[in-house]
Amino acid sequence: MSAPGIDPAPDVSDEALQALRGDALYCNVAGSGPTFPVAQDAAERFRRWLNAVGMFGHEGYDAYNAALAAAREDLAEFVGDPGGASRIALLQSATEALNVAIAGLELDPGTTIVTTDEEHGSALLPILARAPQGIAAHVVPADDVREALRPGRLPRGARALVVSLVSCKTGKRLPAEDAVALARDAGLVTIVDAAQAAGQVPVDVRGLGADAVALLGHKWLHGPLATGALWVRDPATFVPRRLGWRSSVGHDLAGRIDLQPDATRFETGTVDAPAFVGLRQALAVHHALGTRVARRIRTLRDRLFDALVELPFDLRSRREDPTGIVSVTPRHGDAAGIVARVWSDDRVVIKLLEEKGAPDGIRLSFWALHREADIDRLAASLARHARVPA
Repeated sequence: MSAPGIDPAPDVSDEALQALRGDALYCNVAGSGPTFPVAQDAAERFRRWLNAVGMFGHEGYDAYNAALAAAREDLAEFVGDPGGASRIALLQSATEALNVAIAGLELDPGTTIVTTDEEHGSALLPILARAPQGIAAHVVPADDVREALRPGRLPRGARALVVSLVSCKTGKRLPAEDAVALARDAGLVTIVDAAQAAGQVPVDVRGLGADAVALLGHKWLHGPLATGALWVRDPATFVPRRLGWRSSVGHDLAGRIDLQPDATRFETGTVDAPAFVGLRQALAVHHALGTRVARRIRTLRDRLFDALVELPFDLRSRREDPTGIVSVTPRHGDAAGIVARVWSDDRVVIKLLEEKGAPDGIRLSFWALHREADIDRLAASLARHARVPA
């Protein structure tokens, strides 16, 4: 019996794609999107089969490698690089992908990595970790990133740019293409974090023009946990800092290491191949959904904004952005208390945003499977718990 595959024409009805039990309202898709049942089923079918034949037996090992190769092919096509499987490294998360790319930058002491104030810690921390090597972070406001990259504005020693396609903090669709073009004209290596983009807005690596793009499967793609990837224009741009048996085609005890000629040089060892089968199935769902996700997010975002303007919150997000992420700051404070009470009293899941030097905020994130009634329930709960105490 051959290894089980994926369904190329899955059922994409709301009922088929809904994984949640329905006893709570989940509005933290930006943290993790529940895995599509069809993707979970595909992963588990392959996992059971692989376990039955023995993963490192002849039959199992061939199927294991074939599943990973198919995942690279599908991911490359999904991000606008058909035939570009050699430019995809399969990793556990966007965090790992960003660490691989940022640590892999060949930079001299005294140089600088430019980034924005709306980046996730998974991008900022690897940048800051290079400080002991004499490499500085230059953080600019996300709204001003284009101006900061124009000739004459760049800090001395700037050698790289790290920027998100969609902000994890506000849901803004950042001007990544313009920023990358300006950075490349200035000779910078460019890395784009697409963790909050893939699955809700198009990701086109060729259109972005970046040297590397970090991805993951478990947020807006609704694939399994521990699935991520790094797309690289040219693998030689980055130096692998961790090596394993998947990274090389050979080595000797004299210190010679022949790296894989493609992006698999950034892969180190055994990965959860069944999870990547599930991710392939999730990508097939998105192909079938087409523009439905974008249309629903636009409708629900407008409905939420209409409700929020009547409530005691300051909006951190912009109505016009095409994403399911909306962030607010309670005018009377107590963001942590609101988040806790919204859950304990109303069974609604939202995210507390804590940042040094700024008031605490709240992030609300929804997807196409949410209904208008869900947005109304969320707004009503916020209205109840954001009132000024008597």
